[in-house]
Amino acid sequence: MNRSALMLALISAAFAGNAGASAGRIDFSIGGVVATRPDGQQRPLAKGAELQNGDTIRTNDGRAQIRFPDGAYVSLQPNTVFGVKEYKYEGKTDGKERGFFSLLKGAMRAVTGLIGRVNRSTYQITTPTATVGIRGTGGLIVVLPDGSTLIRGSSGIWSLSNASGSIDVPAGTSGVAPADSSQPPQETGETPSVPPAPPGTTGPDYVAGGDRTGTGDPIVPTIIPLATGSGYGIAVASDGYPMVTSDTKADAVFNGTGQLTSANLTSQFIQYDLLSGATADFGTDGILAWGRWVGDVAILGCDCSSPVTYDANQGLHYVVGMPTPVMPTTGSAIYTLLGATNPTYADGHTAPGTFAGSLEVLFDARSPSVTMAFSVAMPDGNKYLLNGSTTYSGALFSSSSLTVTGAGGSACIGSGCFSDVQGFFSGTNAARAGVAYHINDNYSADIIGAAAFKNTGVPVPQ
Repeated sequence: MNRSALMLALISAAFAGNAGASAGRIDFSIGGVVATRPDGQQRPLAKGAELQNGDTIRTNDGRAQIRFPDGAYVSLQPNTVFGVKEYKYEGKTDGKERGFFSLLKGAMRAVTGLIGRVNRSTYQITTPTATVGIRGTGGLIVVLPDGSTLIRGSSGIWSLSNASGSIDVPAGTSGVAPADSSQPPQETGETPSVPPAPPGTTGPDYVAGGDRTGTGDPIVPTIIPLATGSGYGIAVASDGYPMVTSDTKADAVFNGTGQLTSANLTSQFIQYDLLSGATADFGTDGILAWGRWVGDVAILGCDCSSPVTYDANQGLHYVVGMPTPVMPTTGSAIYTLLGATNPTYADGHTAPGTFAGSLEVLFDARSPSVTMAFSVAMPDGNKYLLNGSTTYSGALFSSSSLTVTGAGGSACIGSGCFSDVQGFFSGTNAARAGVAYHINDNYSADIIGAAAFKNTGVPVPQ
């Protein structure tokens, strides 16, 4: 038996051996999360704690993430009551497996594993007013204050049923089961939301790179999208005035897949709303999200028309995430590109281009600095290189003095170029950084975009 086969055998044996003793494991817990046995005995739940069939988990003012041996997990929000009614998995899907849960109160995100893939009746979540079945892989489930059940699928298709009927809920859509069980479930435009996690408390992504399910399949890391709330850091680039702006106290509204649909920059007195259209170039890692709005956008509070209509060659670019609450005061780090929107000319006279770049950050309480090195290439042959350093204050940084040089086409010919860059740090210990940028080329007009960067932990070379 080769090493890979041996590892898979050991993992499967471990899952099978623990199936009778443990129904799940706490991968992340914060706040007053407790489990109650059917006999009333209660115990606190910390990371690594095991769950049994019959356990009822109450998060109170905390949060918890639970991993199950078949690769499924649930993420429980504050003030949630979740029950493990019957869980059984012996390392294979032979018809004996079970994943029956309850959500009596609150909200949860769920991603299914192997249970239910062969026989859908083996996985379900019951609420006071409905049953949520598996026809997909992930979604958000909320028991509303009136007792009705609101769900939104993030991938695949979920089913929502009560005594009066059943509907399918595809990814990106919502369904509600009314508090009155004589009314069948129905589609709705309402989007369930949960409060954003406190900075630095989003927990792990649930899986290590080598983790596998009981059948040996790789477990794909699951990203929990950002949720509607306040106190967000954001950087925005648009064709209005100002071309680039940022804030660390923004109110943000997200759809079910984590795409930003509205942002109120309270410190800047500017609000952006995606009225109709779509988000291009979207990406998220659960800490930052970035994208480019294409369609009708309302920009309120600035010197620009409202609404503005962007075509496929234009857009409003953004990067958003919870700002770092306490910045490191020593050390340094190199940040590599995590994701970016495709840069656009403000007037959309050519197709979007490409972006590359990195950051070098010195964490020093007396003389902090951010050194930026960006490359922006447009399809008309114009290429721009941005280089330079600035300081940061709290989680914010900005610069209007980066050196901009032309590296192709007619870039920066004539009167030259200048730039404006604004950004912020996000996550615990400045784990991420987001920037929005504007290049003014007096020959070829304005170029805008946004990008997200990841702290690699590699120190800046001295």
